[in-house]
Amino acid sequence: MPTDRAPAVPAATSDARALQRRRAVALAVAGLGTVGLGAMLGHGLGQSLAAHAGTSLATALPALVGAAVAAVLVPLAGWAAIRIVAPSLPRPAARPAAAAASSVTRLRAVGSAATSTATPAAPVPPAAVPGGPQDPQAPARDALTGAYTQQHFVAATDREWSRIRRHNEDAALLMVDVDHFRRLNDEHGTAAGDAMLVEITRLASSTLRPYDLLSRFGGGVLVIYLPHTDPLGALDVAERIRERVAGLRLAWQGRTVKATVSVGVAGIGSGHAGLDAVIGDAGAALREAKGAGRNCVRAAPIPPRQNHTPARSAG
Repeated sequence: MPTDRAPAVPAATSDARALQRRRAVALAVAGLGTVGLGAMLGHGLGQSLAAHAGTSLATALPALVGAAVAAVLVPLAGWAAIRIVAPSLPRPAARPAAAAASSVTRLRAVGSAATSTATPAAPVPPAAVPGGPQDPQAPARDALTGAYTQQHFVAATDREWSRIRRHNEDAALLMVDVDHFRRLNDEHGTAAGDAMLVEITRLASSTLRPYDLLSRFGGGVLVIYLPHTDPLGALDVAERIRERVAGLRLAWQGRTVKATVSVGVAGIGSGHAGLDAVIGDAGAALREAKGAGRNCVRAAPIPPRQNHTPARSAG
């Protein structure tokens, strides 16, 4: 293991220190020279005055005048050194940003990756549609479930629409609704309803592929876009989501909360003019599932297929 060494002093730092020493010496010499010159001038002036004064003042007058002149010149010497001499001295070159960054001490990581791992409170959101954003901004996500918002879903599937039309690919749409969601909130509280919706979203997300798109349309309604999936493959996905939710048991404040979902399935065919028509078909199939007693899956009439590529395999 290599031992820690004292960092070498950069050349730029040594030059700066040398220039600072030169500046300090120059200022000191300038100050002393000014004071000495003033003292000499004052002493000479004192001797001239003593020649015309009485004998009693002849001895002390030169020293007094020299001291007075030196006292006046000391602050003047300091002012001159600061305002005149110092600006004319060479200054150290500005330190480049790269050199400043290189002198910063880098802290070594403490502990291992396992000690810093934290489990997120929110469920891991599903992946985006191929070609869509992989890390969308916060407004694209539902604050409660982590699923995409309706606005983001519509924008993403609109982009997909032209692609599946251009390549004649199969795709399908699921509309999932929590049965008696309002009753669940009334009996157990909205917090329990929110927790149940988060778990249902997590189960649905774990059933999907990485490039399927899961969104929340509000309330207890989830809408799922399944690219490269024919209606039969979409029915299989819907049934697996329904079964997983039916087996869910949520422990809440000493009680067990259960829920079921109804699912409407619509395949995207050549007869659909746009996304709204597919959502309408999925909504109509969902209403049929509700009318059939809930906790079941219903599909809209199968539209003409785009091509004959293999359907999605159950997995």
